[in-house]
Amino acid sequence: MTNVHKNIISFLLGSSFAYIFVWLINIVAALPVPELLQPYNEFVVSYYSNILIAIFAAVLSLIIMFVIRKVFTLFTKQNLFYFALPIVLFLTYLLVFVSFALAPLIFAAIPTLLIAALLSNGAQKI
Repeated sequence: MTNVHKNIISFLLGSSFAYIFVWLINIVAALPVPELLQPYNEFVVSYYSNILIAIFAAVLSLIIMFVIRKVFTLFTKQNLFYFALPIVLFLTYLLVFVSFALAPLIFAAIPTLLIAALLSNGAQKI
């Protein structure tokens, strides 16, 4: 597989992650709060959904990134750029036009981008 094909696939994967973030936020919003946390209204309102979004995004991105590393055999920094580009552009678009929906998406995007950066190799194989 050529470098161009890997970059296109990385770009499409980043675009699908932008959609997965929206899907994940809707799933977490529909989850019930455990009875153990129901007496703590301030915690539940402020932190519970954001913590779940970050955890689920990290787990989901770990699983998908390990599968991608098996398929590509090498996930380089250049692939990381094309992977992160649609995610960052989507967050920028939301920041400019619809700023109220940005916070939960950032809680999903940051763990995903950190995991992708940690799992990418520094060397470019030509």
